[in-house]
Amino acid sequence: MEIQGLDVEFTRDGVLFDQSQALAAIDAAGELSDLFVLSHGWNNNRNEAAALYDRLTGSLVQVAGISSMRSLATRRFGAVRIFWPSKRFEEAALIPGGGSAAVDADESGKSVRDALERLRGNPVRLASDEEQPPDSVRDSIVDRLTALIPELSHGPRQESAKREFVLTLRSVVDPAQVHPDDGSSEFFSEDPLRLFRQFQDHVAAPVGRAAAGGGADLGAAGGAVGLVDAFAGDLAAARRLVNFTTYSEMKQRAGLIGKTGGAQLLLLLRQKNPALKLHLVGHSFGGRLVTAAADSLPPGTPAVTLSLLQAAYSHNGLAENFDKQNHDGAFRTLLSEQRASGPILITHTKNDLAVGLAYPLASRMSRDVASSLGDRNDPYGGMGRNGAQHVGEVDPAHNTLLPTGAPYSFRQGAVYNLEADDFIRDHGDVDGQQVAYAILNAVLAV
Repeated sequence: MEIQGLDVEFTRDGVLFDQSQALAAIDAAGELSDLFVLSHGWNNNRNEAAALYDRLTGSLVQVAGISSMRSLATRRFGAVRIFWPSKRFEEAALIPGGGSAAVDADESGKSVRDALERLRGNPVRLASDEEQPPDSVRDSIVDRLTALIPELSHGPRQESAKREFVLTLRSVVDPAQVHPDDGSSEFFSEDPLRLFRQFQDHVAAPVGRAAAGGGADLGAAGGAVGLVDAFAGDLAAARRLVNFTTYSEMKQRAGLIGKTGGAQLLLLLRQKNPALKLHLVGHSFGGRLVTAAADSLPPGTPAVTLSLLQAAYSHNGLAENFDKQNHDGAFRTLLSEQRASGPILITHTKNDLAVGLAYPLASRMSRDVASSLGDRNDPYGGMGRNGAQHVGEVDPAHNTLLPTGAPYSFRQGAVYNLEADDFIRDHGDVDGQQVAYAILNAVLAV
């Protein structure tokens, strides 16, 4: 197998940065039988995203050489490598020092200031920081939030400062893009003071053995049972609210780019070559990007597979009536109208601290303080932590990521939650041969 790489870059508004890139991809599609459409997740710069693509396509090429993949030799492959302005967001951002910071990290406000500096960056495109134009509006928002830090826990203006802090953070997130499937609607509907108080208590999430480390509580058998952000109080609440805002903004941006520029690109590729098989592969927030792109295709679109690698969006995203109140997931029509005919693969693992810790923040808003925070019983768990929940199309025939060479029998129209504890050790560990092998088995099913 050879994979021809074609780079396409989008701005934060979902607009092509260089139209000639898309034209080149569309032209090349006319000569291909299969096209991977790859989307990275949270990365600091273009080099990191490109390195992920190189490793993943390298694994795809290697795995294509095993005997069970021989029929792929007659097909011609390409890969559109999407670049979009994401932002790094990892467990160290959720828990200062990865869970082992000194208590005064929150008492001094340093961790809040660090989180605000991460929020300050609002790049137009994925590139090095020095190439980004200044954003005076974002700078003024962050400057005002920073100025409020001393008043959040001391002085006569505590309550008014907390209220202003929440209202100012809300200005960063688009209220038109929130959805009940992940609790984001409550970020706007809750009283600001009450919301602030909900974030004051500690947050815990169950994790896997491979993820055990600083901050993890180990059970008697040595397996990690939970990672705890043990800080409490006003400044801990402020940090969590800032992190939730950063996460929400990136989630919204991925969806916007997917349903605008990403969807348009897929339609143009298919217009060029109606027989082209499309294989959408998204990591982290990139999983939401490719899901949104596929969900914008016409109903009954044939020959579209979807591989979500540690996707950073709600495990209710594909659900039907997830809350027993007739609320479907944001992308339910992708399945109900077969906009992606499948198969649809979803890797998930307790080793993914970044997704596993982000979603308990949403449950904190919903006042759910049960021990299920973050896992599949959490109303607002993450896709990369638990797989797709409340989805009738899930096929239990394959529920584990298998070693290369082991038999899969994926079928179109089905969703596969592949528990990956044995092969994916953290949020970014998605480029190994076992992942590539599962993706190629989805390709074979089309």
